[in-house]
Amino acid sequence: MTKSFERALAAYAATPHPADRTRSPPSLTAADRAHLKRWANDERADEVWNTIKGAARKRGLVIPDRFFIQEVLGAREIAASMIYRRKYRERYRKRAARMAEIAKILRERLPNGFLLIPDGEALAERLDEAARAYSEYVAVARNEDRGLKWTRESKDTHVFMRLLSDHLKEITGKWLDYEVAVLTEIAFDEIEIDAEKVIWARRGARRNTKTGKRAK
Repeated sequence: MTKSFERALAAYAATPHPADRTRSPPSLTAADRAHLKRWANDERADEVWNTIKGAARKRGLVIPDRFFIQEVLGAREIAASMIYRRKYRERYRKRAARMAEIAKILRERLPNGFLLIPDGEALAERLDEAARAYSEYVAVARNEDRGLKWTRESKDTHVFMRLLSDHLKEITGKWLDYEVAVLTEIAFDEIEIDAEKVIWARRGARRNTKTGKRAK
């Protein structure tokens, strides 16, 4: 791996973002740190970075290595959050229903026409807002950044491939399916993700194939 990109990966966890006035290092999860470690140890990382950087340069664009690393980590985080939403969907729905029911109770008036709690209407509105937020968070279909649409049955790797494919297309002007496949394997520590799977994912098609963990 080129020394510059290797240093960027190694230093990312301790280097403040240039626009951060507090000069604080980025807040990274254990998953982020494991991702960075796999990335730094993968022998294909240099080839992928040079291809992406070169394709962007041909269009007159310069991609800072830190920005690229941040985008890839962010795409993985968005994709991984699907697991949580899918797992706890019913819990969030039930809580939303309970909040809506309490809001209805707070709006009930006494025989004299007054509310039992003077600010009950305001409290009910806040509960309605919370109920909507809970419901929308685990909605069956969501539109994320860049027009991404997924359902509860979508896989996290598919979302990642779509996000990253679209982003790199904006920067380089072309589909970099092999490069996205490599970055997906690294991000999710999986094997047997090839360019064809990336094509299926970015086109929104389903493909019944199995993936496995990469050999350590």
